[in-house]
Amino acid sequence: MSSNLHALQDKLSHAAKQTLDRRFGALYDKVYRRDVLLEAWRRVRANKGAPGVDAQSFTEIEDQMGVDEFLLEIEQALKAQHYRPLPVKRVWIDKPGKPEKRPLGVPVIRDRVVQMAVKLVIEPIFETNFLPCSHGFRPERDATQALREIQRVITFQGRTMVVDADIQGFFDNIPHAPLMKLVERRISDQRMLKLIRAWLKAGVMEAGKHIESNDAGTPQGGVISPLLANIHLHAFDKMWKQSHLPGTLVRYCDDFVILLNPHTDAEAILGQVRAMLGRLGLTLHPEKTRVVRAEDGLDFLGVHLRLCKVRKPKAKLKQSCRIWPSDRSMQRIKQKVRDLIGRRYSRSLEDLIEELNPVLRGWNNYHIRAQAERKRLRTLNRFVEERLRIFLKRKYSDQTRGTRRVSGNRPVRLGLFQCG
Repeated sequence: MSSNLHALQDKLSHAAKQTLDRRFGALYDKVYRRDVLLEAWRRVRANKGAPGVDAQSFTEIEDQMGVDEFLLEIEQALKAQHYRPLPVKRVWIDKPGKPEKRPLGVPVIRDRVVQMAVKLVIEPIFETNFLPCSHGFRPERDATQALREIQRVITFQGRTMVVDADIQGFFDNIPHAPLMKLVERRISDQRMLKLIRAWLKAGVMEAGKHIESNDAGTPQGGVISPLLANIHLHAFDKMWKQSHLPGTLVRYCDDFVILLNPHTDAEAILGQVRAMLGRLGLTLHPEKTRVVRAEDGLDFLGVHLRLCKVRKPKAKLKQSCRIWPSDRSMQRIKQKVRDLIGRRYSRSLEDLIEELNPVLRGWNNYHIRAQAERKRLRTLNRFVEERLRIFLKRKYSDQTRGTRRVSGNRPVRLGLFQCG
């Protein structure tokens, strides 16, 4: 990030902290500053992603058009207020371990860059308002911090009754009018507000058919969508805080839990939460929202949390909240390993290991940061070695089980990453 952009963000953040209800004008011209657009391009490019409805790829922009020319066109369109977003390409992706699919929106690269530029400008303003209970898609915050907070509250505060909540179709059901009112509490620049409304109204393209917006929803996959989601749910965070209800709220975007003392009337709290979300035009999923005891465990953000007895003699704590990969997380990583290995028998073992390592390392690092039990992580090592054994047996039409081809920890000696 350039020093000028960093200085701009610091200035906006400082001004926002001085007055928490100040409305900011004259933001639009910051969006098409060359340093802002260049940083937006770098971030969007690093995220990779598929082309949108115009089929324009990153490689095509770089090789045929040139990044400078591409950003110049965006700058000129924004400056002249001629910029109009294209519909979002809708694709459906699998939900691991579930039969249904999740809709994912893929904006064109040009729209992703402009959204990122807007995010770079307005995020420091809204960040000053966001509360500590919010962990998702925020600078210097992540899912592992949310998990450690849950672990701390269960272990040391004894809040072992958990409201495990799921907002029904959150990204598809965010009502535009209330959302824009919340955005307007901090932004008065009409050109900036017009940009955000244009993205909300752009609609989606599915199977060659344009589906117009129905005054609700922001595409899951859009660069600006997580920030808009946090702006909308910040109102819920404030309602929870001002209600002074007993319990600790931990939220990661639209996923959240409320940790309560064991004798609290959890159903009454859940009723209050439904009412708060109802004021925002949202509802809880009737089947996926539940009240559970920490002793029985719950899955949250890819891990399983459970209150267990401490077996060490003379331990100060009698119980502690332990963390390990959830069953769905294990199914997902195992399926990725199967898909990567596949039946490409022309590939060498070294090539397969090179492809597997980034996937295994990323999965492992997430769970290590969440302080998951390493013993549970190591169970994946045996699975990967077994899949490689099966691959080599088939590759060489080995009549035996093929154990000799992975004997002596051969994959590890060739550099296979070891989890845990």
